[in-house]
Amino acid sequence: MEKLHGKRIAIIGAGAIGGAVIDRLVKGTGCRPGDITAVECDDKKRERMARDFGVKITADPAEAAGSDLIVIAVPPPVVADILAALHDRLGPGPVIVSFAAALPLDFLETLLPSGTAAVRVNPNAPSLVGAGYNPVAYGTQVSGEARALADAFLAVLGSSVQVSDAQMNLYTALTAVGPTYFLPVFDAMVAAGLNGGLSREFAIAAAVETARGTASMVSTRAESPEDLRLYTGLRPLDHGVARDAVKAAIDDAFARMGAVQEKITGA
Repeated sequence: MEKLHGKRIAIIGAGAIGGAVIDRLVKGTGCRPGDITAVECDDKKRERMARDFGVKITADPAEAAGSDLIVIAVPPPVVADILAALHDRLGPGPVIVSFAAALPLDFLETLLPSGTAAVRVNPNAPSLVGAGYNPVAYGTQVSGEARALADAFLAVLGSSVQVSDAQMNLYTALTAVGPTYFLPVFDAMVAAGLNGGLSREFAIAAAVETARGTASMVSTRAESPEDLRLYTGLRPLDHGVARDAVKAAIDDAFARMGAVQEKITGA
């Protein structure tokens, strides 16, 4: 995290994700609020960033151009306009980190000055508490100091895995969208515990620790998840139905990102 100290960091888009990243930077890394700029067009969100975290605020993306690290946390259709506002004012050597799903690196690099280091990552919801597992693809200009700075920032969000840019949409469907597959299960388990008379604290702990243990079993045993059902005793949940529902959700997320990519980039 020390690699971030003294660096000027701009977060363009201070909504749910961008705001959570600012929270992590201020509270989880020791970065000085004065080194962080929140760029947000919504007056209330912008003012909340200043009030809650003491960071610099602006509505003009161009004011982020002098930063060492610039995070693009706006919806994909807006990215081209943001990069156009930055293009002619970018200083030497900034690292651009894009959170925009479905926008490939080659598309981003065509919108940036030649030689600009660009990184593509799709953080998932657990990144909000520094426990994300995030696919990352590095542009052709990312090396040395730029890579070290990017990796220091990614560590704030949790762990990451380097993938090819061509694989990003699929990885995003698995990891960034992944929590939506698990949260209904947690919700159902906690509700069942509460309905049976357990305290909310214990019901949540039971669901969380059971999931943690199951994940450990899947990652350490040689058997497939399907074969591990042999150790679970009662099986009131139809394995095939649950598996097919999750697979269908992943396929749908992957297809949606492909459609967004084609609409914006034409490829």
